Amino acid sequence: MQEYDFLLMYEHKVRELDNLCLLKYELDKRGYKTKILYENDYELIKSRTVVYKTKVLVVGYCYTSSSIKDYASYRIKFDKVVNLQWEQVITNEQEKDSNSFRNLSGLAKEIVHISWGERNRRRLIEKAGVTPDHVKVTGNITMDLLRPEFKGFYLSRDEICERYELPTDKKICLFIAGFKYVEASEEARRATIARFGEGRRRYLEVAEREQLTILGWFRQFLEEHKDCVIVYRPHPGDGSPRAEKMAENDKNFRVISELSVKQWIVISDLVYAWNSTAILEAYFAGKNPMHLCPYPIPEDQSHPLLMKMNRITDYDTFSRSASGQQVDLGLTKEIVNPFYLVDDGKASYVKVADAFEEVYRDDAYALNRRQQRAYKRLYSLRERVVIAFMGNSFLYRIYGWLLRHVPLPFLQRRRQWLEEYQDKEFDRWKKMNAIEAGDGGEAEKIICKIGALLQEGR
Repeated sequence: MQEYDFLLMYEHKVRELDNLCLLKYELDKRGYKTKILYENDYELIKSRTVVYKTKVLVVGYCYTSSSIKDYASYRIKFDKVVNLQWEQVITNEQEKDSNSFRNLSGLAKEIVHISWGERNRRRLIEKAGVTPDHVKVTGNITMDLLRPEFKGFYLSRDEICERYELPTDKKICLFIAGFKYVEASEEARRATIARFGEGRRRYLEVAEREQLTILGWFRQFLEEHKDCVIVYRPHPGDGSPRAEKMAENDKNFRVISELSVKQWIVISDLVYAWNSTAILEAYFAGKNPMHLCPYPIPEDQSHPLLMKMNRITDYDTFSRSASGQQVDLGLTKEIVNPFYLVDDGKASYVKVADAFEEVYRDDAYALNRRQQRAYKRLYSLRERVVIAFMGNSFLYRIYGWLLRHVPLPFLQRRRQWLEEYQDKEFDRWKKMNAIEAGDGGEAEKIICKIGALLQEGR
C-alpha cells in the first residue's frame, strides 16, 4: 500500500491534468508527498485490495456520497476529501433549485469545496447547506497557465501545425463545442433527462438545431473562404459523428479532441464557442472570443454568465467576424469577477495549495465516525463480504485453485463468467487508460516545464 499526503485524481486529462500539475508542483515544493492519478487507473481498477492511503483525497466532482465512492471505491483509504469542482458555472434552473443534484446531497455537503468565486460560494452555502468554513474561494486555477509568468508553457503555433498537419499559411478558427449528449444514444439521453429534469429535453432539442445550423455555417464559410481552417473541439469525453463526417469531406475542417482547450486557444487566430464556459478561458487569454448561438437557449437551461455575453445569431455576422470584423464580447472584469475571482497579484493555484494545507493540518476537516459509517453503508452487506474475502490472500488463493482444478459445474460456470467479465471489462479499462492515463511520464514533463518557467521568471 502506497501512502501520500495528497492524492490528486482526475476524470479527463485534457481538462484537468495541467491544473493538477500546477498543484503538485506547489505542494511538492512545500514538502508534501503527492500523486496524480487517473480516476479509472487500470492498476487501481483491477486490484482486489487497498492500493493507496492518503491524508487528503482530491476529486474533480462531488455531488453525492456516491461521487466519493466513484473515485475511491474500497481501494483507496482517506481521511479528508477536497472537491476541486471543475464545473461551477451551472444553469439558472440548477442554481435556483435546492433539490438539483448540482446542489449536493449526502456526504457531498460535508466535505471541502474549492470555489472560483463568491457567487458559487453563496450557492453552496445557501442552496446546498455547506458550512462556510468548508468553502474556500481561490479564483479559477484553470486560468493560471495563461498568466504572464507561464508564457511559453504551451506549444507554438508551428509545433501544433506540424503535429496535426494544419497549413501554416491559413487562418485557424477554433470552435469550442458544448453539445454534450446531443449525439449520444437514446439510452444516454434518457438518463441525462432523468437526472436533470424535463428542462434538459428542451435543451437537447435546441442544442441539436444549434449544432446542425452552426455546422451548416462552417460548411458554407469554408466553401467561400479557402484561406481558413476550422478546428472543431468536442466536449471532453464526447464523440461528434456529424462533425467527423463533415471533416472527411473537407480538409479545411478538422475535429481534434487532443490537448487542452487552452492550448488550442493560444495558437488560434479566432475563437468561437457554443454554450461553453471555456469561452472565458479565451477571454482571460486576451483573445476576443465570440459566442455562436443561432437560436435562443431556454432561459432556465442557460448559464447566468453566458447570458450576459453578446451572441452571433446569423450567418452574415459570423462570416464577417471570421473575415476580421470585430464583435464585442460584452464582458468586463466586473461582470466576470463574481464567477471567476480575478487576482493579478497571486495565482489561484497558490491559493488552492494554501487551502489544501489548511485542510491537511486541521483534523476538524476529517470525516468523523458518523460520516465514515455513512460511507461504509454505500456498500451492501454482500459487497462488504466480497471485499473482505478478496482482501484475505489465503482464502483467495484457495478459491483460485478450486476454480482452476475442481471440475464441479458451478465452479466451472463461475470461472467462465470471471474470464469473460475480465476479458471484456479489463480490455475496456485498458483502452480508456491509453487515452486518459498516457504513458505515466506526461505529468512529470509538465511539472518540469512549470518549474523551469517559474525559475526563469525570478
